[in-house]
Amino acid sequence: KQWYQRRVAITAGTQQLVERFVGAPLTRTTGITTEDKTVEEVPGIGNTFGARLREQEIEFAYELVGKYLVLKKNKKAFESWLFDILERANNTAVSSIQQWVEQNVG
Repeated sequence: KQWYQRRVAITAGTQQLVERFVGAPLTRTTGITTEDKTVEEVPGIGNTFGARLREQEIEFAYELVGKYLVLKKNKKAFESWLFDILERANNTAVSSIQQWVEQNVG
């Protein structure tokens, strides 16, 4: 029972991160400066996967959105492309990008 409660709490926390990402622009403003969000700021990416993406010269969240759009919003193709780089499935990142595009691009 404790495992299940912990899993539900983690899932709810992840969903909140995804919702915040989806509801915000791909830039962040700090004071008077506006900067592009990095790949590490995409839910599910973090530092380890971010380093793998950077090895492929993918630094910013908008580049992941761009790749998803280039793949004609094909979720399976995007999952496969990301899997090839990260060497594992990443449903949170895929869902974050997919939902961001649905809400902000159409």
